[in-house]
Amino acid sequence: MTILIRTDQHKVRRTIMALSKEEATLFLRDVLQVPDAMFSEEQPSLPFLNGVIKSYQNVVPWQSVFSCAVPQSQRHLPTWEEIKQRQFSKQGGRCYGNNMFIKEVLNAFNFDVCYISCQVWDADDHMTVMVRGLTTSSSRHWVDVGSSFPLFQAIPFDFQTNFVEYDIGFLRQRFVKTNGVIEWHHLRHHLPDDGCNMTEVGNWYIFAKIKADVPCDLDTFKFRMTIRYTVQEESMFLQKAEAVVFKDNKLVAMKGMKLVLETTDKNLERKKMENLQEALEAYKTFFPQIPATIVQAALSNTVVNI
Repeated sequence: MTILIRTDQHKVRRTIMALSKEEATLFLRDVLQVPDAMFSEEQPSLPFLNGVIKSYQNVVPWQSVFSCAVPQSQRHLPTWEEIKQRQFSKQGGRCYGNNMFIKEVLNAFNFDVCYISCQVWDADDHMTVMVRGLTTSSSRHWVDVGSSFPLFQAIPFDFQTNFVEYDIGFLRQRFVKTNGVIEWHHLRHHLPDDGCNMTEVGNWYIFAKIKADVPCDLDTFKFRMTIRYTVQEESMFLQKAEAVVFKDNKLVAMKGMKLVLETTDKNLERKKMENLQEALEAYKTFFPQIPATIVQAALSNTVVNI
């Protein structure tokens, strides 16, 4: 939505980032195929929220392909119009696009939502969402559909113990209270191949530090996100084209020239693509919503040797 604001000297064009109830309903029903029964609920609920998150991660990918496909001189922070179009086309995006959009979907259904900042490498470099007052007046449920890791649900952040653990898909995760933040830990048998700067703690790796008690606005992320979308030397997301989604709650990923599939026993199988055509065929099979021209441009613009 775009509105014009009159001043004495000129008109200022301002973009409003919001979805109508009709648009949000269309997205959930036609794009995510959330069951109609969920829409009959008069008030926001945890089952509705978890159903949306699970459906989202099984339909809309986390991907850096579009970012990598843009010529370096034209790179920019995605606009709301670009984000909206890619969400309705099931093309997805990174945390900035995916979590911004899901926040507006939830807002349209009267959830009390705000942005929450996380640190993976640097301060404010991962944008997430908090739903407040859902099950009690003070409850907090953390939402993240903007990472490449399985969650499939909102994570309650009012746990009374020092930490809570979840076994979700191929990944065991825990959330640990420490020094005023909540650390997001992953249990891994080996370091990830996605370049994350994890810090090891025993058999766990600290993936991110979440400022769970500090609601923030979109401007909090503008500086760091602009760098991540425009400066190739300072953004791993511009150095390797990746796309990640979950089919029937199982990981499907293209990471550069490598296909990664989660098996029924929660292991990950990896296959290296030998040439560009093989990579294009893999994208066509697993991510058909991303045009082949975009995939080819993304692979050509990154460090991947094709």
